[in-house]
Amino acid sequence: MQLRTRPLKETFGLEVLDVDLSALDDATFDAIYALWQREPLLLFRRQSLSERQQVEYSKRFGDLDVLVRDDMISPKHPEIIYITGLKREDGTPLGGLGTYEIYWHHDQIYRQRPASGSVFYAVEMPENDGRTSYCNTRLGYETLPDNLKKALDGRRATAKYGMKKESSTQRDFRDNPGQMKKIDEKTPPATHDIVLENPATGQKSIYLDPNKTLCIEGMTEEESAELIDAVSRHLLQDDFVYTHTWRNGDVVMWDNARLWHKRDAFDPTMPRFARRTTIFLRPNDFAVPEPDAA
Repeated sequence: MQLRTRPLKETFGLEVLDVDLSALDDATFDAIYALWQREPLLLFRRQSLSERQQVEYSKRFGDLDVLVRDDMISPKHPEIIYITGLKREDGTPLGGLGTYEIYWHHDQIYRQRPASGSVFYAVEMPENDGRTSYCNTRLGYETLPDNLKKALDGRRATAKYGMKKESSTQRDFRDNPGQMKKIDEKTPPATHDIVLENPATGQKSIYLDPNKTLCIEGMTEEESAELIDAVSRHLLQDDFVYTHTWRNGDVVMWDNARLWHKRDAFDPTMPRFARRTTIFLRPNDFAVPEPDAA
């Protein structure tokens, strides 16, 4: 089946047209699955998904994650997390990640078995505020200078969740050290190859988080920081970055192995509410090896 699409940017990203994610036949779903293997960023506009429908759609890709932070989880569907700065009537947060800027990162690189990607559903978004940007680390690797390729190839890096004071988790639990300690104990450091190969295409991408990396194997802390900085400067070229301005009803799917993403800060007086599910593809379809295969 041939899907109708149009590019989000000349270099990467596709909007998939004329698709209702709440009512997909098998042929349409199979086409979306195959397209996501080739293209790491997909957009579906004008969607209307209940929590149950979002979970059902996401489960067609594979197992779903349940986040280590129980403060963000939907009370009815634990596979869904609420990303919002809104509060309940009693003043407690409805979800997590506030209204602040979130820096460039790979989701779940801090886990031995990181999730493959996410389905992000924009329920209510402020107009032209709180935009999300995506950086294509496959394009970055393909154009990397030889000296940086040589420095990365064959190396591994170790990442840790919430390691920096400005991280989203540390910000959300600044006044709750007990919860921060609990999360820290659930998330020991994880080590992964820095250069990954996509099993569907054979293309390589960079898997190195600028904000969660503790160290690069075989390098001092200073050498690691210098290399991460050099790679980051190369990756954050305009051709490799797409910035998305949200509309209500948008669904964006991104691949964690081939994209960084970040979020702009937004006006805390404006409501912003989104739901996210997090997917584990079949091991043969995701570039990060299973722990026992690494």
